[in-house]
Amino acid sequence: MAKEIRKVAVIGGGTMGSGIGQLIAQKGVMVVVKETGDERAEACKSRILRQLDKISNKPNLREEVEAARRCFSTTGSYDDLRDADIVIEAVFENMGVKKSVFQELNPLFPKRVIFTTNSSSLSIDEIASVTDRPDRFIGSHFFNPAVQRPLVELVCGSETSNETFETVRHFVEVVLGRISILVKGCPGYLVNRLLLPYLNEAAHLLTETTLTVKEIDARARKFGWPMGPFELLDFVGNDIAVNVAGILYRGYGERAKPVPLMNRMVELGRIGKKAGAGFYVESKSSGHEDIKVVIDSEYPHRQEIDVDVGFNRMMAGLYNEAILCLEEGVAPADVIETGAVLGIMFPMALEGPLHYAQKYGLPNLLADLKRFEAQYGVRFKPAQLLEQLVAEGRTIFQADAEEEW
Repeated sequence: MAKEIRKVAVIGGGTMGSGIGQLIAQKGVMVVVKETGDERAEACKSRILRQLDKISNKPNLREEVEAARRCFSTTGSYDDLRDADIVIEAVFENMGVKKSVFQELNPLFPKRVIFTTNSSSLSIDEIASVTDRPDRFIGSHFFNPAVQRPLVELVCGSETSNETFETVRHFVEVVLGRISILVKGCPGYLVNRLLLPYLNEAAHLLTETTLTVKEIDARARKFGWPMGPFELLDFVGNDIAVNVAGILYRGYGERAKPVPLMNRMVELGRIGKKAGAGFYVESKSSGHEDIKVVIDSEYPHRQEIDVDVGFNRMMAGLYNEAILCLEEGVAPADVIETGAVLGIMFPMALEGPLHYAQKYGLPNLLADLKRFEAQYGVRFKPAQLLEQLVAEGRTIFQADAEEEW
């Protein structure tokens, strides 16, 4: 049975923490965002108040804005959090950092208080291991910007209780008005597992072929993605992408090996929009030159390739990862499709990567993957489930006879 949540403590006032706090406050729930000191707490509060000012003139949001101003606060002290019903941690995606935070939090709250992490890729069991409440510990992965994005990945640990899951699910769906999906705990969970092969292959194309950032992004938008892979990387932050890619690499080995270019982007300070330069140069004052200069200098021996052929490589890896997630029981097929559409913004009209792979033809996808594996290696190794489906002449989704007119 779900328990009522009257006050929320959010740990970390960065982009994700402040966004989650703003969302909760707009829904009329008391929330306190904890920062590392009073000065940072005030800066976080000022930032959120500015965000609220920007949307205060929208008639459909006036009530939410007023609620947020009443319910949102920040603090530099744990003392202001002690009467919270749930704690949402939203600090940097690093296991050591997260465990350190929960070691500090654990003795401050009675065992009835639920702990949840906004981790996007790390082991729930390992983070929970430093607490005395693994049964009241769960992953709740919000997406950026949290105020706008409708999806939340819920990830249970091996000891997460049904009551904890139902309480958090009810809070996310009924109180916050979000769509939650329950996914199996594994490196990258569902959404990042789907996204990283696609982004990584785009970087491979940039360093191995003469295709440009703009050509690849334009081809992605033509397919129906709202932004190209490099636009997305600049928006998310190349430093964040590198960190998550490293987690997947440690979890899945050579098939998830990141392209060296991504680390190089971070070394060059080209971490994205927040720095004024990533794959695109947003500001001349950043002092960075066009990315083509970097690519030409560091990867001079690139092959010509048709953009459609290159884009097919990017999408083949994504489809294969979706089938691997199905094979491993990370989530059922319909949840994978929901996660793809709402989590990585896969074109909604195409229903999801599993539907599209089936329409493309599973035998065709298998042939592509085998050809790419022979050319480019283990990152294209076909999922066993895909080979089995093709060998048996089966599909992922059965045709719905009622849809035929």
